[in-house]
Amino acid sequence: MKSKIKIPQLTKKEFPFTFYLAHWIDCNSTCSWETLKTIKNYKPTICISTGWLVSTNNNSHTFVSDVNFNEDGTLGDCGNTTTIPSVNIIKLTKIRI
Repeated sequence: MKSKIKIPQLTKKEFPFTFYLAHWIDCNSTCSWETLKTIKNYKPTICISTGWLVSTNNNSHTFVSDVNFNEDGTLGDCGNTTTIPSVNIIKLTKIRI
């Protein structure tokens, strides 16, 4: 018989962040040899990231996609972070979870 695992909950007091879908522009680069014609056709890449927006300091937006919990159910560590320059963000959409 499986034991029931208590699923911890994020409280607004402990984790007061909003979850977003972020569309943003990233640069492209390569370390290989390419023709000048090929290089002239390079374009930035449109990306989509999701996560809780935990910071908007220093002209950037920092998102956290994963969290874990301590044995007592309190918030532990955060993982899968992405920091995007604010000027690279095309669109932010709040996601209700």
